[in-house]
Amino acid sequence: MASQSPDTTAAEPCGAAAGSAPGSAPGSGSGSGSHSGSSPVVSPDRDKAKASEAPDDSRAPVRTRETLDRLMVERYQRRDAASEEALGRQTQRMAELVQYSREVACDYQKLRREKQAAVVFGLGYNGFGNGYTEDPKQSSVARIVYPFQRTRPGRRSTNAFKYTRKDMLKQAEQHEELVPLRLDAEWDKYKLRDTFTWNLHERLVRVELFAAHLVEDMGLKPPADKPIYDQVVHQMHDQLNDFYPFVFSDDEALDPELPYSAYKNDEMRILVKLNITIGQHTLVDQFEWDINNPANSPEGFAAVMARDMSLSGEFTTAIAHCIREQTQLFTKGLYGVGHPFDGRPVDDADLVAAFLQSPLPSVFRPQQQAKEYAPCIYELSETDLERNEMVLSREQRRQKRSVNRRGGPQLPDLKDRQRTIRTLIVSSVLPGAATSIDDSRLYKRAAGTGRKRNLRDGDLSDSDESDDSAPESPAPSQLALGTARTRGMRGAASAAQQRMANLGRSETPELATVLHHHHETRTSRRFREETEEPAHLWVTLKVSRDKLRRLLKGDYRDLTAPAIPRTPSMPAPSPAQPIKPPLTPDVYPPGQLGRVPAPPPVPGQASPQAPPPPEWLVSALKELEKQYPNGDRFEAMMKYCCLDPKTQRPVQAQSVIDGAKYAWLPRIRCLDCTTKLYTPGPDMTAQKFETHLKWNGHREKVNQRLAAEAERDPPSAAP
Repeated sequence: MASQSPDTTAAEPCGAAAGSAPGSAPGSGSGSGSHSGSSPVVSPDRDKAKASEAPDDSRAPVRTRETLDRLMVERYQRRDAASEEALGRQTQRMAELVQYSREVACDYQKLRREKQAAVVFGLGYNGFGNGYTEDPKQSSVARIVYPFQRTRPGRRSTNAFKYTRKDMLKQAEQHEELVPLRLDAEWDKYKLRDTFTWNLHERLVRVELFAAHLVEDMGLKPPADKPIYDQVVHQMHDQLNDFYPFVFSDDEALDPELPYSAYKNDEMRILVKLNITIGQHTLVDQFEWDINNPANSPEGFAAVMARDMSLSGEFTTAIAHCIREQTQLFTKGLYGVGHPFDGRPVDDADLVAAFLQSPLPSVFRPQQQAKEYAPCIYELSETDLERNEMVLSREQRRQKRSVNRRGGPQLPDLKDRQRTIRTLIVSSVLPGAATSIDDSRLYKRAAGTGRKRNLRDGDLSDSDESDDSAPESPAPSQLALGTARTRGMRGAASAAQQRMANLGRSETPELATVLHHHHETRTSRRFREETEEPAHLWVTLKVSRDKLRRLLKGDYRDLTAPAIPRTPSMPAPSPAQPIKPPLTPDVYPPGQLGRVPAPPPVPGQASPQAPPPPEWLVSALKELEKQYPNGDRFEAMMKYCCLDPKTQRPVQAQSVIDGAKYAWLPRIRCLDCTTKLYTPGPDMTAQKFETHLKWNGHREKVNQRLAAEAERDPPSAAP
């Protein structure tokens, strides 16, 4: 018994544990809610018997740590396999999509044109972060530009001409009345002259807008543009307000069987004289014109004449302007005497004498007058152009001084016909335009080349027009005559005509041997052509202090004559200079102002010592240093050059040339761009070298040098 009690005690918990599973639902009496009554009582012996009869396989498995780990590993493997399969399917779908996109792109690539767009349209925007596209310091910063903000062609700054269809219809209904206008604006060194016609009933283009465009087209920059603009506007308004339109009468015939000329003679023929200078070409002609015939068209006549003579468009408009201007001259005279414009004869004697004879006694002209009515066009030399300028200025001054001393109405002078001289526009496209600003004659010429000048305390005289020993110009004698009054006196004897020409030409002698005195007056002595030249000639020149100071410094710009005798009053050059300047300097080519003669090279010896550069060049470079204080380095120097004996131009001489001259020429050396020397100019300035300072290549070299200096000598840190 003692041995069985432990086994029984140990077996009971097992039996209870084994039997509690199937019998827990019906066997626990109070804990179950699925039975209404008390369950039957089972004896413990029966339970023991059932427990002993149950097999060992019916027991629940006991899980350990190893089985749990094995189960979790299997689950991980199954899930990884499923994820890998899904990822493979997704990768395959992406590969198929990429392949499809490539095929679509290939189809579009086949549709593109063969030429690249960058060849036609440029690269365009290069992308962000390239270092200069988004740099605010650069001028090409990307920004929105509206249509009214865009840069106009040619960088024009004046307001554009804008109009509407309604305004155009209103302007088309207006009567066209062309007014001849003449502009003569002068300020400082600029002189603008032009002639054109303007519609009196113009409603679209304002005078101010036209003047602004004219000033900009001529290339005038501040501060000269505003004074010239004001003068142009003022002159245009004055001439428009002073215009008198011609009145054409259209009366019916009193007797239908008789012609109109049988009882009325309203033919008003005038003599139109042309003297038009455009560039270096001058057109001279005269013809008859009926101002009382509305069928006469000045523009049509000018177009036919220009086509027959192969003239440019500038001459076409100038001819039409001259006809209208001289017609307006007679129209003002008719208004001044109160003419009714109804076919009655003119009452004023001066106007009657100014009109041509009517009716014509004969349709043929005398043989002596045939040449006078033939057009002539010729090319003027520089001397003739300057003489023409002087004669024109004298005529303008005389017209301002002329007054009516007889009393009565102030009538225009019908004998004086103004010459037409136009300032050309600079263009490489327009036919007949000037190729450079110098050829346009926009700038005044204070001193002409190849002519002697009177010296009055260092200033140039207005009235001096003497010529040098240049050959005579092929211009006709009409240009050589002094005034229009002298030109109008024809048909006299040759001797009387010569005397009258001399009387009219008070300050324009033909002989180059006329003495140039300091105080020359209008009543100075004249020499005839048969006067013998003196064997000896003594000339005394009075030089101002400024010119004498420039001569001593080596500046011979004022001595423009081919040969000037040495004056006793002029002191010799300073002996401190290493090389003595010539006593009679030649007219130097451009870029050789301030040159100093040099001795020829000696084989086996070094080049002679260079003289100092002229002071005007040093002063000009100092002014440039003030204008460009950003590290630019340059200096003045004298270059030893060999000059061609004929052209006086520098040549590269490898050996000694017969007759060659050697001289020191002033040059400018840029210390950053050492491969080239630069010529100063124009005149006593360094404006040509200023173009080099603005060059991008020069600026890059200067910036590189400044950057290298900054790296070599870094700035010290602040304490």
